[in-house]
Amino acid sequence: MEKPIFSNPPHPKVLQQLANGSLDQSQNLTRAIRLWVLLRWLYNDKKDTNLNNHFTYSDWSNTFFTNTHKGEKQEDILSHNDPYCPCIKTIQQWFSELEIPADEWQHSLKQQIHLPNVDLESLLKERLFAQVRKSLQSDFDLLVSRHYLERVKNTIGRSKYYQLVEKLPLITETTLSIKKQTYLAGTLGMFSFLDPSLPLIAEEFSDNESDKEIDEDNHRVFLFVDYVVPESSPKEDAVDQIQSELQEIWDSGKISPILLTYHSAHQNLTKECVTYPVCIYFMERAKYLCAYGITPAGAINWYKYRLDRIISKHLETLDWEDPRVPQLLREKNDDNQLPTPKTVNSKLKEAWGCDFYKETAIMILRFDKDFHQSYIQGISIHDTFKAITCQTTAKLIKQHTQNPEHRTKTLETLQSRTSTDAYYQVDYRVTDYYVIRWLRALGSKVEVLLPWSLRQEIAQEIQNTWNLYK
Repeated sequence: MEKPIFSNPPHPKVLQQLANGSLDQSQNLTRAIRLWVLLRWLYNDKKDTNLNNHFTYSDWSNTFFTNTHKGEKQEDILSHNDPYCPCIKTIQQWFSELEIPADEWQHSLKQQIHLPNVDLESLLKERLFAQVRKSLQSDFDLLVSRHYLERVKNTIGRSKYYQLVEKLPLITETTLSIKKQTYLAGTLGMFSFLDPSLPLIAEEFSDNESDKEIDEDNHRVFLFVDYVVPESSPKEDAVDQIQSELQEIWDSGKISPILLTYHSAHQNLTKECVTYPVCIYFMERAKYLCAYGITPAGAINWYKYRLDRIISKHLETLDWEDPRVPQLLREKNDDNQLPTPKTVNSKLKEAWGCDFYKETAIMILRFDKDFHQSYIQGISIHDTFKAITCQTTAKLIKQHTQNPEHRTKTLETLQSRTSTDAYYQVDYRVTDYYVIRWLRALGSKVEVLLPWSLRQEIAQEIQNTWNLYK
């Protein structure tokens, strides 16, 4: 394990990285100092404690505090008078014990951080660990989110187990101005629906509490995204919880199969699925987990699980030898052939559509000249989307239409169109709803010439719509 950075005085950069908010708020600064002291205690090789490699909050509390300490009620803590208990010590006393010159530390802090709302003299007199159990327990969880501690997986019982990390996070120093920090915080906030950790990152850049929201008078770029999950709703909290658990699994470096309960709208059923989680992507107004394993239909294949339809309160990680893990998935693990995010991205580039695991086929589209010049020409639809001539279109129709009657009708349709129309070919995922929805949205501005089955499907949809309005 690397030499701890906590052997030096608590530099402002270190405190800012530990803080859950701006340091110019007294409570944030106090907590950051407490976290620094806690990390120094945990990573101090010279400490003589009975703390095991895997430990719970209670294990730490019993080792850190004296046996007279009571941590459930604030009044018990404040009335505690055991001179040997760490909950009695002020920040000034901790600094003295750790041989940190308080005057030099104050000067360094004031030089780098504007602290209009903090009385440092009063802060030094605060009892650093005079906190109830719930508050101190949340300190451990914050350290996990900052990657200074790790949660131990697959433990027995309800207690959370922690362990020290092999490599501590790098301390970063921002050179951005306050104005740019505020802008960046607001921009990150707009993307908060993608990753639940982004609001915390935004807070680290925010200059003060009022900057956590976008300044609509001066912020000139806004992002409005159709997202199926309502903002600040229980469903959003549930999705964030699932995403955070997945991120913990990926960050652990030891990715195991998971057991989840999923409601499939397509099949109108709820089923437990054992699958190997690969990545999350946002597409078509929702977040999806791309995973390989047992699908809701019972097959062993790729599947994209919409996060808001995962109804498990928590994901259950499974050992590779668990009999619920399918043999094919176990063999991929044994052969070091488990899929990666690169696998998903490569498949998405191979053909147009979200359902990257479905079969592919060639599609030919026709656009009239004016619409093409105004809205299609020069834009990016997909890597395989390319313009072709009318002659090439006819050739492809002949090659890819097996039924002679269908082939003849399509070629006759092609001959009846204006010669100045634009034609494109693209490889697409058959029955992919994203592709179908895109075609429906353009209505009469686009015509599907190939394949015949898709052309007939679109025609039937148009006929059904006409029946509603005629």
